[in-house]
Amino acid sequence: SSGINAEYGEKARIASKGMGSKVVVRVERHNPVEDGLSVTLNINGSLQEMEIKEQYSREFETEIVADKLGTFHFNICVSGCTSCEEVSLYVIPAPLTLLPPILTVVLAIVTKQVLLSLSCGVFSAAFLCNAYNPVDAFIDTFDNYFVLPFLDPGKAGVILFTCLMSGLIEMLEKSGGAKGFANMIFKLASTVYHAGVLTVVISFAFFFDDFASIMISGKSLGPLVTKLGLSVQKFSFIVHMMAVAVASVCPLSSWAGIQIGYIESAFGLVGIEVSGFSYLLQSIPYRFFVVSALFATVLYILLNKDIVPIITYEENNPLPAAEDTEQGKDKEDTSSESEIEEEKVPERWFNAIAPLVVLVSISLIRMYFDGKRVILESGEDLPLTFMNCASKCNSINCLIVGTAVSLMLTLVLIPVQRILGVSKCLGCFVEGVKGMSEPIMILVLAWSLGFAMNDIHTSEYIAGALGENMPVQYFPSLVCLIGYAMSYASGSAMGTQGIIFPLIIPVVVHLTEDTDVYIKTIGAAFSSTVFGNLCSPIADTTIASALFTNCPILDHLKVMTTFCVPLAVLTLLLGDLFVGMNLYPFYVAYLITFLVVLAVFLAFGRHPRRRSMVGVLVDRVKGVKKTTSGSSADSGISETTSLLGKNTL
Repeated sequence: SSGINAEYGEKARIASKGMGSKVVVRVERHNPVEDGLSVTLNINGSLQEMEIKEQYSREFETEIVADKLGTFHFNICVSGCTSCEEVSLYVIPAPLTLLPPILTVVLAIVTKQVLLSLSCGVFSAAFLCNAYNPVDAFIDTFDNYFVLPFLDPGKAGVILFTCLMSGLIEMLEKSGGAKGFANMIFKLASTVYHAGVLTVVISFAFFFDDFASIMISGKSLGPLVTKLGLSVQKFSFIVHMMAVAVASVCPLSSWAGIQIGYIESAFGLVGIEVSGFSYLLQSIPYRFFVVSALFATVLYILLNKDIVPIITYEENNPLPAAEDTEQGKDKEDTSSESEIEEEKVPERWFNAIAPLVVLVSISLIRMYFDGKRVILESGEDLPLTFMNCASKCNSINCLIVGTAVSLMLTLVLIPVQRILGVSKCLGCFVEGVKGMSEPIMILVLAWSLGFAMNDIHTSEYIAGALGENMPVQYFPSLVCLIGYAMSYASGSAMGTQGIIFPLIIPVVVHLTEDTDVYIKTIGAAFSSTVFGNLCSPIADTTIASALFTNCPILDHLKVMTTFCVPLAVLTLLLGDLFVGMNLYPFYVAYLITFLVVLAVFLAFGRHPRRRSMVGVLVDRVKGVKKTTSGSSADSGISETTSLLGKNTL
């Protein structure tokens, strides 16, 4: 009689016993009312008021709490409507909402198959959503959850950027540009110290992808550093540590698009729209483990002080004859599996540098102008700084434009020099996209798992369980511990991030509204999951580092574990825990970590075949007499060792 129509829609198909399930009521007004209209929403006797003024329709969200298991019926009535609507929800035990994430984690640890684990996690959530009907769950998994990520323009953009970036990286590698740049840099090396420093420089230059950095550095620089006397164990350590740390932190690497997708998708599950690129940048200072690993490696090389177990390998490393080294280098070059053609591909450094400079420049320029447009159109009173513009822009679209321009330049630059034809370049592009197929599938399945867990209210249950028992300031350190354990077990940083992000972000949003805690949590997740890529024996980067540097895999694992495990514990305490508790800002954590690492290198590090400071002091305390001559039988130390100890002291 008042011209009101009411439509009822469920925001979720199931509810958990004792927990609220949100229901959306949309009320449309057809007859104009000068003073607006007030209607009453009646849900099983519970009355709620809503106002409809100038607008002709309004969506009203309310919450239903089910008090029994099974099918739960309730009525919704709106004043002015002639009939009521009966709505039903299927109610499950609240603890069952933990089944999908737990099943995913357990399967990932046991089977080491992230794709299979994520798929089973999605199916288990669909099984709960469809009232324990396995047939409907199977159909819903493929017909609904696996399709949803492709229907979102933002997620489709992430997939496109990842494909474009991986294809570009493959073209730069196969065209010889990346190897040419590496060889140009290493012409400056003349000592073992120079070899270590320039390996670090090369890793920074190949910031765009960790696997490409490992492969290019290992295959092209291996013969050179061997000739200079650097042990393969130390070389593989530098290559692996720098490649993974730089690529995981750099906001313009092949990791960035996937990480932005994880952030935006996870916040989208709780109805919050954020700039993934802005959160990505803000989280970098809170990635304590990976940033500390980066500067600790650089400090280790600059100080030129080796520690256990690298010192043992350096002392036992024979210096090969120059002739043997050159023969080995020629043999490796002629048997390279990465060459496209039978003849040697010209190695010209500018073929790698020019496309990368264009990519970075166009992306940053596009971010500024796109964000500026958004700020001006919205009327916000914000200074038009780069950071403000970057936080408002569509970062993925900007990265897509920059990568596309760089691809066009490469497709012109390489064929014009008669290095590779257009068809060969496109073939390289396709091969690069194929190489990223597994990470993209992991990303899509992670999104699907997020949608499924959102439907069964997993995050709400965890937040409710933790709400009274866990202070929010400890949440980043808890996320860090989970990331360490899961990434080591699965051997995949991206796979672990795909599993935990749909879980941790909704939980932290329900625990607090403090954006600083959000950023700390994101930083802890991105940083801790890199631990597996560095130390796990099943990580692809671990295997590739040992393979491309000709280092025995067990030696490489021993070095990486000895270096990373103490650093992981140190940064967990000084960084994620204490900064999360607001005891001091993040830069104080880095300062303390730097001083601790520096003290360890100065106290226990030493040059090969020389004594460390601690070793000399211990011998002095024990009364060991250092002389430059005498019998080794009397002193227990050879003449050579005594001389070295004296010189070091």
